[in-house]
Amino acid sequence: MMGIWKKSCVALNRTCEPGWGRLVAGLLALGLLLAGGCAPLRPPVEGLPAVDALTLMKNLEVQGRRFHSLQGTASLRVVSGEEEQNVKQVLLIQRPDLFRAEVLGLFGQPVVTVAAADDRLSALVPGESAFYTGPATPENLYRLVRFPLELRELLQFVFCDVPLLPGYSGLVEVDEGLYSMRRHAQDGREQRLYFDRQKQLRQVSYSSDGMELLRVEYRTVRPEDGLPQQIYMSLPAVDMELELIWRDVRVNAEIPAIRFRLTPPAGVQIRNLP
Repeated sequence: MMGIWKKSCVALNRTCEPGWGRLVAGLLALGLLLAGGCAPLRPPVEGLPAVDALTLMKNLEVQGRRFHSLQGTASLRVVSGEEEQNVKQVLLIQRPDLFRAEVLGLFGQPVVTVAAADDRLSALVPGESAFYTGPATPENLYRLVRFPLELRELLQFVFCDVPLLPGYSGLVEVDEGLYSMRRHAQDGREQRLYFDRQKQLRQVSYSSDGMELLRVEYRTVRPEDGLPQQIYMSLPAVDMELELIWRDVRVNAEIPAIRFRLTPPAGVQIRNLP
């Protein structure tokens, strides 16, 4: 499976630096590999209590498995180069890769409805009397709803179940009032994770040879259940920023499978996606 950043570049029809796909290949297959022993507690710094790396990793695992479905309205802001788009959507997502988005028009009517299930992506565009269907690739997802990631990767970040690189030193530092720790891979990739006082993940970044590839910030977290309500993503490789803000969201409700499948209504033109 290709990595998230190479796919993002392809989706936007831009050229990645050589070797980026190789650097990120296999990222999703990496689990919580807690190699090595627990690092000794560091003395409290900048008012934060002492904490060890194993505690942060266990909390991250719990946080990442807390939600299996989300549904509600969401505002999406996408900045690509000098262009900016703002849309309001009704979003339904469910592990591992079920997705539905209804992009709303000025008066709240759906102008595009997109659904993905079983690696198939479909979209109904009433204004064009068109029904699009094809594989659920990052390229097609970007064409329809401006998300430049593979669907499973996207859902991982929305659920705060972030992919982890395999190695870590066990050292916990304090950086600007947050706990900070690093993970790495033998090929030079590095990951930095930042946790707040409650040991909840607030930011994760991935880099290679000092160049940041992806950064995700959980800017607002719902206090009662830890749901990330405001998520910011930066992908410097494709000069893109995204911000997703949930409104009126329901968590962990069972969503009927039929909601993630679309069928073309009578009279529309069926167009195949590549």
